[in-house]
Amino acid sequence: MTAWLDRARGSVRLRITVLAAGAFALVLIVASLVLLQALERVLVDDQRSADRTALRSQGEEVLANGLPSLAEPIHGTVDGAAVELPVDGRRMVVYAQEPGSLDRLPRTDTRVVKSIPDEAASQPLDGELPVDAVDVLGIRERADDYAVSSLRVGEVILFTASPLDEIRDTIASTRGLLWLLGPALVALVAALAWVLAGRALRPVRQLTSQVAAIGSHSLHDRVPIPPSTDEIAELARTMNGMLARVDTAVTASRRLVSDASHELRTPVAVMRTELEVAARDVDSDWSATGDVLLDELSRLQSLVDDLLLLARGDERAFARGEVDVVDLVHDVAGRRRRVPVTVDAADPPVTLMGDEDALRRAIDHLVANAARHADSRVVVEVGADDDEVIVHVDDDGPGIPAEVRDQVVQRFVRLDESRGRDAGGSGLGLAVTTDVAGAHGGRLTIGEGPLGGARLTLVLPRQGVSG
Repeated sequence: MTAWLDRARGSVRLRITVLAAGAFALVLIVASLVLLQALERVLVDDQRSADRTALRSQGEEVLANGLPSLAEPIHGTVDGAAVELPVDGRRMVVYAQEPGSLDRLPRTDTRVVKSIPDEAASQPLDGELPVDAVDVLGIRERADDYAVSSLRVGEVILFTASPLDEIRDTIASTRGLLWLLGPALVALVAALAWVLAGRALRPVRQLTSQVAAIGSHSLHDRVPIPPSTDEIAELARTMNGMLARVDTAVTASRRLVSDASHELRTPVAVMRTELEVAARDVDSDWSATGDVLLDELSRLQSLVDDLLLLARGDERAFARGEVDVVDLVHDVAGRRRRVPVTVDAADPPVTLMGDEDALRRAIDHLVANAARHADSRVVVEVGADDDEVIVHVDDDGPGIPAEVRDQVVQRFVRLDESRGRDAGGSGLGLAVTTDVAGAHGGRLTIGEGPLGGARLTLVLPRQGVSG
């Protein structure tokens, strides 16, 4: 149960549900507040409209007939005089700032309706009491609890105050209803969001389970791509691309381990055989045996160095410093080879930023490969411009056929004529050079040289090791 809760808390489905329910709850709260305010405003306006209608009707009678004989004077006003009209259902007051104004109005029971001209009537602001004592209108508590309306008729003002209790009861009932419906609506939206998010994320769960079922021995499997063009289909295509790259890398790694094991086993087997033969023969020439062992150890060390350099290239673990390529070429060309190596380079230093040891070994592999296949000579040419350093290695051997040039730069690949260990190397030389060039942002190209054999061209940018 705890594991399920932890998984649920971190799920996208739950986050979508919480966000949807939270957003709906926020909108619902804001809408409810607006609704309650609008409803209260409408109800109050309706009450005041009814009060104004009653005031206008009574004002027409006062203007035409004067005060009714049953009008009662109201005491308590601080300034002016007021009387209460005998109106059913509401308390209506006629007020005059000058008491004589009320006295001048006749008192009669005769009802002659006379319309109030618009220019003769005006309405003070609702809520403003024209008297100082609010009890004149029967207000016993706060004036804010009443809707006050007024109308000027000649020299007097008619006004009334209607309590807002019923309106506020209506608002309270509506608010209570919203409190009941609100959580239910939020829960409904959350449930819908949960269901819809689950349906939307179902392909992701299927994709996850299918990828989880792919192991190291089934990297060739691929996840099905849905027919849609949405993000799920894009994720499936991306996942298949990643699986393809992982499959290629694992296959290459397994092949590298297999080939490296074979290459490492060969010198070890030769050394073991030499030692066993020398141990059985009392008259063995240990000096000759030592020469054989040293030669095999050199091969073994060279192979291990190449493998380490390839691993560093895969991890982009090369150092960075200023390197004089002309010095490197002269150093490599000065080593003993089966054919002479000539260097054609300008006197000024040609420098770039890179890993000196890695570049030296890469150039050495190019020269060694050319010397191994050359008939009589090898020429190394160094050139440069503002952006790149170019190293050409030419030989007068048979060359490299165009159809196999892409293969010879792969690891542990040798041409047919050089597969024997005496004739060829380990098959890592050009692969090492290619990886070193790529790690420095450069490239290795193979073509036909001016001497009739192969031309291996190493192109390196001056800025050095790439990111």
